[in-house]
Amino acid sequence: MNVLVCAACGRRLSPPLRLLPELPERPGYDGRDGARRAPSTVPRGRYAVDPEPSGRPYVPHPDPEWMGAAYPGGPVRLDPDGPGCLVSAGPRGTLVVHPADTTGLLTPHPDVRPTGCCSEPEGDGPDWACPGCGTGVASLLASCTGPYETHFLPDAVREVPA
Repeated sequence: MNVLVCAACGRRLSPPLRLLPELPERPGYDGRDGARRAPSTVPRGRYAVDPEPSGRPYVPHPDPEWMGAAYPGGPVRLDPDGPGCLVSAGPRGTLVVHPADTTGLLTPHPDVRPTGCCSEPEGDGPDWACPGCGTGVASLLASCTGPYETHFLPDAVREVPA
């Protein structure tokens, strides 16, 4: 088991977590159960590496006719400056954890305000920071129709034995 620590100051940012061999399939969500979000992709006490781009920045898809999700399992984001949709150009290799596994261990980033669907941030950079040094370390993906997961930036954290 490992804990995730801030690469800048070494502060612990997660409880002990067990690495999964791959990112589980993102659960489907139909909204009929009355919940405002899908179940978490990763179970509590586990984490996985996401090989796909995740989060900001979002850039126009090269095909203006393309109408797909901005990131795997996520919502469609229309390009406010032109035809077509936006797609994530964020980092690959983010560490995905259950959002409840970060409760009380992260602090909201002061420069990123939640403004989107279900308070998903739309600003630049990660929306969660290390409470020790203020470095942006993670982003919560919690759109009503997308996955429910916290993504740690691969360069902002280190995995250390628990």
